[in-house]
Amino acid sequence: MSHPRSVLSPLVFDRILMEKVWGGHHLNELLGLQPPFDGPLGESWELSDYPGNESVVRSGVHAGKTLRELMEAHSEEILGRSRPTVDGRFPLLVKLIDANDDLSVQIHPPDGPKSPTGVGKTEAWFILQTEPGAAVICGLKEGTRPEDFRRDAGTSRVRNYLAEIPVRPGDCILVPAGQTHAIRAGVVLCEIQQTSDVTYRMYDWDRMGLDGKPREIHLQQALEVVDYSLGPAHPVHVDIPPTPALSRERLVSCDYFWIDELAVGEQGGTVPTDGYVHTLTVVSGSARAVTEAIRADGVELRTGDTALIPASGGAVEITGLGPDPTRLLLARAL
Repeated sequence: MSHPRSVLSPLVFDRILMEKVWGGHHLNELLGLQPPFDGPLGESWELSDYPGNESVVRSGVHAGKTLRELMEAHSEEILGRSRPTVDGRFPLLVKLIDANDDLSVQIHPPDGPKSPTGVGKTEAWFILQTEPGAAVICGLKEGTRPEDFRRDAGTSRVRNYLAEIPVRPGDCILVPAGQTHAIRAGVVLCEIQQTSDVTYRMYDWDRMGLDGKPREIHLQQALEVVDYSLGPAHPVHVDIPPTPALSRERLVSCDYFWIDELAVGEQGGTVPTDGYVHTLTVVSGSARAVTEAIRADGVELRTGDTALIPASGGAVEITGLGPDPTRLLLARAL
């Protein structure tokens, strides 16, 4: 019999809400939230082991514990074959983003000395909602010369080099460290990323921050990590037919994680974890998730919810709770 404090069942966490100058109110509606501030809600961190913003378990035997506390006591059970960050943190961070206005033109460093924490930030976007004409900036236009880009970065002329990509709900885009990017206004998305919050802004659309002052620009650091080999991104979009059981398709993969899109009906299905830790995020509908280790201790997930599926729990059984197929994102930390 497992120890009563073992981490074998799915874990769901309290949300960490963040006010942003470019945020809006779409997440309030999507998640049924009433933020503790009056300003625009830009991000909801669903699962995080980032210093200063460690998620707290919402319910169950570990309710009230932070993910940091659980990692310190049960990292092998949680991670299994997955690798922690170089500083021993849970490797993935999952957040929801409401870009009611344009985010800054920015870039993230790779692992290593160009990141102050040593941890880079490769991320993936799954588009949840869009306004007409919605787009993201992801990559540089073909033929961009580094000397021209370096000259104009930090000014409005940088727009001439940025690849703007139309997006629609269901698109998924991998954004490697070193790729210049910005989420444009009118996009709500789920971001799955390395556990890092290191962002180097190079242009912020000549606007003021929430405090009425220009936000900090990190031009020198940004230019040091630009990967000029990364051209325009190509969204991946899969159309999984409705099913009473479970179907899945690969969206993106990189050295740090892969992400599958799942369609799940009321019959449900089982997904092997192969000894790795996973995150499971509902993008539409609702579902129940249980691990084979403790079938009586599952979690019910609604649109926007994310569960951590510990490696030690074994295969995860996922069942849709409504007549229409539920859509989910399953991410494996590598």
